[in-house]
Amino acid sequence: MGIFSIARAVVAAVLLPAMIIAEAPPVKFGLSEIRQAAEQRGLKRRIRVRTEITPADPGSYRIIGSRVTGGDLRGLMYGLLTAAEQIRTRGRLYPARGKPAVPIRGIRRFLHNKYLEQGWYYSRDYWREYIEMLARNRFNRLNLVFAHQTAYLAPPYPYWVTVKKFPEVKVPGLSRQQQQKNLDTLRYIAQTAADHAIDFTLGIWEQNVQPGMTPSVEGLTPENIGPYTYLALKKVLAACPAIRSVQVRTNRESGIPPGRQVKFFRDYVFRAIRESGRLVTLDLRGWAMSKGMLASAVQSGVSLRRIAQSSC
Repeated sequence: MGIFSIARAVVAAVLLPAMIIAEAPPVKFGLSEIRQAAEQRGLKRRIRVRTEITPADPGSYRIIGSRVTGGDLRGLMYGLLTAAEQIRTRGRLYPARGKPAVPIRGIRRFLHNKYLEQGWYYSRDYWREYIEMLARNRFNRLNLVFAHQTAYLAPPYPYWVTVKKFPEVKVPGLSRQQQQKNLDTLRYIAQTAADHAIDFTLGIWEQNVQPGMTPSVEGLTPENIGPYTYLALKKVLAACPAIRSVQVRTNRESGIPPGRQVKFFRDYVFRAIRESGRLVTLDLRGWAMSKGMLASAVQSGVSLRRIAQSSC
């Protein structure tokens, strides 16, 4: 079994205490991969790995001798993962460097059926192992989409939280215990992604059921849906601090009638994101967007990413 002694990180690019870098979850994950690689290789000798953050491109890394550096925590993790691969294949470290070819390397998952998904969705082992796999393969974005072309989870907010001002908005038959489990699971997925340098995107594609669908949520009306959504989304963002972005679909498929879309998203959704108290990016899906929607998003003051229909 390999023995690892890790020197304190030397920070050149950012003024962070060395121990914070060494104890950062992405760095600890990379070091654990090195330890496992040494065990699999059957190494007996002492291996010293020194971790540093240096001025370099985000996501980039270098391996020089026993020194692994990164342009940021994500890059440092990638350097450590590369070092683990070297140990696994050759039993030693050798010079290497790398940086991402594209800034966003994402994957999207959809939830569609309660009974088919509950076995794996609530499994923390599943999400930990899945997210570890994404990190090893250098994905940096996980987009989990709720409410897509179905009444299930449309909208998802009452599945996670209760808004005291609107007690009439609820999911029939959903207990407080199950609601808390739903929120805890969402929080765990987002935080586990962050711990592996993966940005978690919360996709909410339907703010209400589309015409012709049988609602799974009761109590929503044309009068209360806006104020309710504003308070509910703020509450979810507060409860899940690792959410890095919120992705919304703003056309007819959002469940909001065309004549009300701009006002609804501007006054309630964009506002909730802006007032979250931290940097949360708005992912604005661009297909069939109402006139004035993009301008209202730009003027809302949120960090904005406009995405095409096929983007993750």
